[in-house]
Amino acid sequence: MAIGLTALVLSAVSLLGLPTPIQAVTALLVLVLLPGQALTRLMRISDLGLGALLVLALGLASLTAVSTAMFYLSVWSWQACVVTMGAITILACIARARQEAAS
Repeated sequence: MAIGLTALVLSAVSLLGLPTPIQAVTALLVLVLLPGQALTRLMRISDLGLGALLVLALGLASLTAVSTAMFYLSVWSWQACVVTMGAITILACIARARQEAAS
């Protein structure tokens, strides 16, 4: 739940037009690390090294898929990309909560 709330807050913060260094850090978190972490948690990986690698791989893969789809649909903008990646993170967190409730 904390990852989903962080994604929501950081998505809003990165859209506000903050100073460039702060905006770059929040964009990195929202676009790569948070979605990667949320998607990795769906797999229940126990190895820490593999988990860290999957966070980066899944985050970059989902960002690539979203950006490419937006580009081909002619709707690409960095703001829409941030919001979409935040939504992916929140949906993955909801799916994880459902997994835990079912267990």
